[in-house]
Amino acid sequence: MNQAAKITLITTEYTQDDLGEWIETRKESTVFAYVSSVTMSEFYEAGLQGFKPEFRFSVWMSEYDEQEVLEYNDKVYTIYRTYMRDDGRIELYVTEKKGEEA
Repeated sequence: MNQAAKITLITTEYTQDDLGEWIETRKESTVFAYVSSVTMSEFYEAGLQGFKPEFRFSVWMSEYDEQEVLEYNDKVYTIYRTYMRDDGRIELYVTEKKGEEA
């Protein structure tokens, strides 16, 4: 499986208002990515660290800004590892984020 898809990279920022209350702001950036399955070795290595890898996404490095979460097909995923390639792209390895829906 290696297909093109739209994903949403998500950053959550917290700021305080005038009363000292914390306000959560979610910034989203929709980009095109290549989606593929993780390799068997990645599945094994990530499993040793307590992750259950779901997908590998490849996006342009200029579109990725250290986000830790992404949304794909109405599910929210945590980015647990990245890999910078020589062709200007970065691979994002994700696991399903428990307790959150898009």
